Amino acid sequence: MPCNYNVLAEILLDPTEVDGVHIGQNISSKIEQHYYKGKVLKVGSKAKDEEQCPEVEEGMYAVFSDLAGYPVPTEDGFCKVVRGHDIIALISEIDNMNAETIIPTGQRILVEVIKEGVVKDGVYDADANDAREKATQKGVVISCAKGAEQFEPGTIVAFEPYTGNPIHVGDTFYKTINSFDIEFIIKK
Repeated sequence: MPCNYNVLAEILLDPTEVDGVHIGQNISSKIEQHYYKGKVLKVGSKAKDEEQCPEVEEGMYAVFSDLAGYPVPTEDGFCKVVRGHDIIALISEIDNMNAETIIPTGQRILVEVIKEGVVKDGVYDADANDAREKATQKGVVISCAKGAEQFEPGTIVAFEPYTGNPIHVGDTFYKTINSFDIEFIIKK
């Protein structure tokens, strides 16, 4: 049984992944990004605290960094013990990850990352390329956790390229980002 702020999650192995770890590439930085998908088995007594992951329940599917927590070997694979705040998203349908099934946690928002470009007259122009834009990454807000409802879905926001946690689904690149890491709103 996990204690305090910790959650025990069984790592779900996917044949397209390496040892259960999704290995994808961050489109903007060309750096590989890794994460685990797991089924929540047990929740510690403080893991649902507001600053941790108030949305987490036993039986849910979770996404977290491969660097988070501690591995626990089992007969068929392994589990990880992670802190509640290390859960970057919950997934309502594990075999169908998409914008509707990925649920940001805590004070995070889910964005679909937009390729680099410029903003002209308040409208994002994905075909343009401007060196001034390299300092920020942009994303369209898909959904918000209860603690980040100040951002409406459809809003285009800017954030530092290394902020947030990547979630790759096919060719689509999502990120969960702490709401306080949003630098500015480009368009509502």
